[in-house]
Amino acid sequence: MTAHHDDRGLAAVRRVRSARESDSRFGLQHALADSRTAAAAAARAHELLTSTPSFGTGALADFYAHRQVLTARADDQLSTATVAATSERIADEARHHWVADRTAVRVADLLLDRRAALRAEERARREAADLDDLAAAGWLRRATAEQEDTP
Repeated sequence: MTAHHDDRGLAAVRRVRSARESDSRFGLQHALADSRTAAAAAARAHELLTSTPSFGTGALADFYAHRQVLTARADDQLSTATVAATSERIADEARHHWVADRTAVRVADLLLDRRAALRAEERARREAADLDDLAAAGWLRRATAEQEDTP
């Protein structure tokens, strides 16, 4: 996009907003990847917890060992679920930032387009006025020439 000399400031604003949008898009991609990884870890921990067989019969030491394993797996499932929920909230916030930055770039683009359209309209008005002046001058020359030719 070639910027008109009157649009240098707005073009600079657009470049800054575009860089910010690019950064927030990269942050969003990173946050989404982290969120997917955390969700997969939470799913694995949940699957591991639910697939743990229940204690049947056995010695008291076996029961305590089973209870410790089950408690550890439940704690792991709870912590991975918490991390997954936090990662999802971070990804949502990153998405909101990216949408806001993308909107800011679009606003700058629309303003640049509007200014270019206004300049095009003004140029068309000036050209129409110039053509009217030329047509009027031609008509006046012809009218004057016809009067001079008539005796």
